[in-house]
Amino acid sequence: MSEEVDDKADDVEFINVDGLAFTPREHERLKSLLHGERFRELAFSDRRYLVLGTGGDTKAADRRMLVDELLGGRPDATAFRLEDFELTTDELALWAAAYENLCGRATQIVLVIEDYEGGYVWELGYHFHEEIREKVWVLKREYGSKSENRAHYDNGMAASHLQLLENAERTILWRDREELEAGVSEIP
Repeated sequence: MSEEVDDKADDVEFINVDGLAFTPREHERLKSLLHGERFRELAFSDRRYLVLGTGGDTKAADRRMLVDELLGGRPDATAFRLEDFELTTDELALWAAAYENLCGRATQIVLVIEDYEGGYVWELGYHFHEEIREKVWVLKREYGSKSENRAHYDNGMAASHLQLLENAERTILWRDREELEAGVSEIP
């Protein structure tokens, strides 16, 4: 990470980290996140799975946690989520830098997707960076009919990103818990 101190309007000091400007307080928080206990754990795991998808207190979030547990339970593996690093919704400035770093440290990036709600478009777009795209796997929930699928996946930009992953045979479709668990076993 290259760093320089820039002066901007109103004499506020910002620290430039790879083209992103942070206040000194944000920069210190980012460094703490990137060098904390959780990151040390990642350094000693042969396989590191970044598990993305719906958070909160929902059944979709529970299914994502199941994927996290299954992947993290593999020998010499750890699974992790953005929430593990305690970024808050007020820290959006840090989110992009932390996300890029986590994607770089992961050996596999696994997106558990049941719809296009909640910001997947940005995440899917980032997954097409040359150094990232070979690590991306998608566990995509399949619904009963074309109209049901369209209702859950009605976003042209996200659909085009996902189609490229489907073409590369890194999208695994599932309908229920049993199929989800079987899909997880297909991820290296």
